[in-house]
Order: sequence, then C-alpha cells, then structure tokens
Amino acid sequence: MNALTMNALMMRSRASRRRTKTLPGVLERGFAIVVLFLFTGGLLPLLRLESGVAVDDLEGDPAMQIVWLAVYGFTLMLLATRAKAVLQLLGRERWLVLLCGVAAVSVIWSVAPGVTFRRTVALFGTTAFGVYLASRYTVAELLRLLCWVLGAATLLSVAVAVYASNLGSGDGGGWLGIFVHKNTLGRAMALTILVFLFQLRQRGIVNRVASVAMLAVACVALLGSHSVAAMLTAVAVVVTFPLWPILRLQRMLAVAAAVFVLIAVITAACWIGTDTDVMVTAVGKDPSLTGRAGLWVAVVDSIANRPWLGHGYNAFWLGWEGESAVIWRIVEWLPPHAHNGALDLALELGIVGVVLFAVGFFVAVGRAAILIQRTRTVYGLWPIAYLLFIVLINLAESTIMLRNSIFWMLYVVTCVWLIRPRDDDRKVKA
Repeated sequence: MNALTMNALMMRSRASRRRTKTLPGVLERGFAIVVLFLFTGGLLPLLRLESGVAVDDLEGDPAMQIVWLAVYGFTLMLLATRAKAVLQLLGRERWLVLLCGVAAVSVIWSVAPGVTFRRTVALFGTTAFGVYLASRYTVAELLRLLCWVLGAATLLSVAVAVYASNLGSGDGGGWLGIFVHKNTLGRAMALTILVFLFQLRQRGIVNRVASVAMLAVACVALLGSHSVAAMLTAVAVVVTFPLWPILRLQRMLAVAAAVFVLIAVITAACWIGTDTDVMVTAVGKDPSLTGRAGLWVAVVDSIANRPWLGHGYNAFWLGWEGESAVIWRIVEWLPPHAHNGALDLALELGIVGVVLFAVGFFVAVGRAAILIQRTRTVYGLWPIAYLLFIVLINLAESTIMLRNSIFWMLYVVTCVWLIRPRDDDRKVKA
C-alpha cells in the first residue's frame, strides 16, 4: 500500500472518530448498542414470558413486532445517509443478496405465505442492520460494542441464575440466565468467549484483566447452561484461535500443518455432533443427543417432499398448525427447529437455498484467507474465526438466516466487511 493511500486511510480514520464523538455520533452508537442487545434475544422475551403474555406461533408477539419495526425503520434512515456506499457494497456481495431474494420470493410457494411475508420483512431488517454496522464501524469498533453488549448479557445472566433462580433456571436444571432457553444462553456465551478472546489481545493491563475476568464468567455461564453444542463450539474456538496467525507464514509446510489441524478440529466437531455415543454421555446427556438423531431422519424425509425450493421461508416450524406437526408426531417431542442450520435451510428454501448459502460462504472464506495474508492486525483474523464459529454452532443448532438474531446479523457484517475497503483497524499485532 503506497504512502498516499495510507495517508487517506488515516485521515478517514480520524474523521470517523471525530464524528463518533459528536452528539449524533454518540446517539448513533447508543442505538447500535441497544439493538445489538435486542439481537441477543435476552431479557425482553423473558420478561414478556414471565408476565404471562401468550405468543402465537403464527402471529408472533405484536408488542415486539412494533419494537422491531421501529428498529428497521431507523436502520433504513441511517443507511439512506450513506446510500451510495451501501449500494456499492451490496452490488459486490451478490450471493447474500440472491439468498435473501429467494427468501422473499418464496412467499409464492410458501405453505404459509402470510407468515413468510411477515418474517421476510424481519429477515431483511436484520440483514439491513448488519449492512449498516459493516458500513459504519471497523472490526475494532464493532468488537468493542460487542464487548459491552455481551458482557452485560453475561453478567446479568449469572446474576439472574444465582439470585433469581426461579427465572434463571430451566426445568432440566440448566441455567437460562436472561434468555428463554438454556441453548440460547449457551450460544450467547460461546459467542462471548470468541469476542473476548479478541479483546484479550488489546494492549493495556486493565483491558487484559477485564477480558480474562469476563472470559471466566462466560465459561461459568456456559457450563451452567448445560448446552453441549455450545460447549463444543467454544472448545473448538479456543483450540483453533492461536492457530490462525500461522496462515500468515510464507512457509507452505507450516501453512499446511495449520490447515490440517483446523480441518481435524472441524471434522472432530462434526463427528462429535453427529455420533450418538461420543462425548455426550461424558457430560450427562442422552446418547441420542436429546432425540436429535431421530429428528434429523424425520427432517430429511420432509425435505424430500419439497427438495428444490422448500416449504417457504420460516413456514415449516409453526407448531401443531404447521408442517412441523408431522415431525412432532414422529419424534414425540416438540423441537422448535431442526437443530441443524443446513437442514433448516433445506426445509425452508430447498436445495437452491442451501447451494446459494454454501457458495456465498465459501466465497467469504476465500476472501477471509486473502485478508489474513494481507493484514498483520488481530482484527484481520476475525472474519475467518467467525465463519468457523457459524459452521460449528449450526451443527446442532439453527442460526442460518434466523431473523432478529445476532448470529445471522454478524454473518452479514462479516461478509460485507470482507468486501469493504480496508481502513483504520488499530494495529494490534496477532
């Protein structure tokens, strides 16, 4: 990179920081923090549930829908202020646009077109917020925001589980924290661990001590959740995190060894996630992964009924009134989703949706690998780390194209950030 380009990027960095310190910049950052907290799925849904609000599977929660519509509207206003740059980014991220487009068009063949239409609006709003974050903040800035949000969610979850066990614990003994399900808490804590591993690389003893403390609290909450899938994801993240800088070496043997180890870890996680006799008994779980093996067989049969285009976006798991009733009768329990991201995507958008996502994902992986070679900051490792995280978490959970979800939103951020011109991430060496 030549001197003129570096100077231009430094000037843009200083201008961005000056805008952030103004009153509009502070309010915008406050908006981002509040919405990120909403995307975790914590606190508000729990309070609504405890207040006795009955949420219909088809209609949803009217009060939360109003909140989300306000969020989407304000997000679109913010995007409109940088419309040209946003359109250029979306023009380069074609696979993501195509995938969301298929979700919207699926209202034509959906088994529940009204639900698909309404939830596609939510998907577009979630995606739009991800695009906004990617166009507005650097990785360093975004990770700082996530530290505040996830740190608050972690501390609140532990406090609720310890001091208000009637709210913070589930029927099976696992912690719920400020969430409505132990697996939701587990996923959030696995993400918290990933984020604070990056924050741990910050300079300054205060930053590092605070990061170590938050990592410890997040691990306690993760163990308390009894979520096996989240535990395995967190272990894989911790094991692979020190290996990513090796990909920057020019020595092919070292790079090949790192890739081999990473593939081995991912393969082991896949095997553990599907084998019915490994690991789960060691943590006190049913060898059938709480019935997931039988569930996956039933889901594959349902996919075969509509293999190419699926049942429509978010039109399958609608309780006893939806197509999910067939699976519920077969497995004799009430799963809210397929407990596998790829299977859920196939249920909703068929082979077409799976292929579009897979192609877009591997394009993002290629861009992330190139970024690792071109940068020397720890933030250059974030995209590949998060892409690995999203694969692992979707082996036994389902967050792909999940509306109003921090996981899908961050996937959008990662994909868009990879095509955004490199800018002012602080030079924290990896």
